Amino acid sequence: MSRTMGENAPELTSSLLADAAGTAFSVRFSKYTSFGNNFIIVDETVTPLDSDEERAAFARWVLDGAFGVGGTDNVLYLRQAPGKDAAEQRVLRAQTAGKSDLPEVDFVFRIFEQDGSETLSCGNGLLSTAALLHRTYGGSRWCVLTELPTGDPQLVRMGVDDDAAGTTWINVGSPRAVPAELFNREGPVTASLIDSVDDLVVPLPADAPWAKGLPSTITLSGSLVFTGEPHLALVSAHGLPEVLEDRLFLTSDGENDSVGRPLSAARQDSADLVDYFGKYVNANYSDRFPQGVHLNFAVIRDKAGLVEYRTYERAIDKETLACGSGVIALAYILETLGLVTAGATEFWPHRCRWYQPDAALVVTETDAGWVLKGRPRLVCVGAVPRSPQAGGKQARHG
Repeated sequence: MSRTMGENAPELTSSLLADAAGTAFSVRFSKYTSFGNNFIIVDETVTPLDSDEERAAFARWVLDGAFGVGGTDNVLYLRQAPGKDAAEQRVLRAQTAGKSDLPEVDFVFRIFEQDGSETLSCGNGLLSTAALLHRTYGGSRWCVLTELPTGDPQLVRMGVDDDAAGTTWINVGSPRAVPAELFNREGPVTASLIDSVDDLVVPLPADAPWAKGLPSTITLSGSLVFTGEPHLALVSAHGLPEVLEDRLFLTSDGENDSVGRPLSAARQDSADLVDYFGKYVNANYSDRFPQGVHLNFAVIRDKAGLVEYRTYERAIDKETLACGSGVIALAYILETLGLVTAGATEFWPHRCRWYQPDAALVVTETDAGWVLKGRPRLVCVGAVPRSPQAGGKQARHG
């Protein structure tokens, strides 16, 4: 697919466009949120960047809350495929070699972190990308290439539903075993592609207020699979000690938090507990997870298809409000282990529901792959300099 910018493309104000044309404000972006995951999306069809060094440098400064835009988890870069970048062309050729049945790739999707590093994939980022493509180019279905850093990029189909809710979807195909460079397994890959991870011993600090009343040591056991990122599922009563359930999944007090306001004491303790587990496992079990691992804490609310969860992300090194690739991993693991019935499973992102009590993602197993649905929202569009130094060179207006 190759299209020019359509009539429904996001338009900047005339004054901003004048700045973009006459000064260094040359990188146009759209900011999307999907259940509290926030992304700056740069469509390189409109604003091409010259190299990965420039993409990394741009991500570092634009994601900085003090000197850039901030308030965002990642920068997503989209290029129409095949891109001009030689590395992209190499992996595209490698991916499609001998695969005549492979559908045409419309866009290449890349995701950069706050430290300028490139990570693999992001479910909510892909949901947001589908919303942007629909708004910018029209149409309802696309095929996007992800996971370029692995050298074995993967195709993700995505699209939009014809509804008033703004629902988008992605089909990631089938979950996979975690690659060897991300997990040091002791034996062969299992038929289910799921690895059992046992005996993650986590000592709790006695003087931490959030640890009061808990054992001095917690042992975590779970199941590991790859859905664009390595995800460890820790399910209450199935490897996650039940003593943690009430601490991790708080009963609603009938009031919702507002962004920017301090959390209640109970919620702050709960957030600190998740943060501690995530940081401890990633720092102390690097022999098993050399590049880190996502931790997904889950409780099954209804075996027929309702799960509440929280996710600690390895790349941003903190809990996220929701995680799209995490719920795909959870759905696959829970169905494979017989903990939920097959079909559509609804996932409640516990942390996001502190602010949006109706937040929910749905994962469905289909013959064509595992499909995630959500409702991303456009926050704003704008233009920024390519670097903080360039921003200081803007023209003066009388």
